[in-house]
Amino acid sequence: MFQVRLFGMLKTLVAGSNMLEMPLADGALVKDLVDSLKVEYPELGKLLEQKKVVVSVNQEIAHWETALVESDEIALLPPFAGGA
Repeated sequence: MFQVRLFGMLKTLVAGSNMLEMPLADGALVKDLVDSLKVEYPELGKLLEQKKVVVSVNQEIAHWETALVESDEIALLPPFAGGA
């Protein structure tokens, strides 16, 4: 099971949870994770597909072809704004 952390308004799309567990095989790609999320959580999947939400793996922005292992720290980051 892969653990996916959610931040900000994304938690409201999955009944207030800040963590999801997704069944994927080691070596699955970020794209596979997104495809699974689109099925389980359509609103969240839509935001990912529109690139309004960023996938982070081990605290770095991930590309859709990034391979995953179960020990990775995966997070979904909503849009945010910087300071002045």
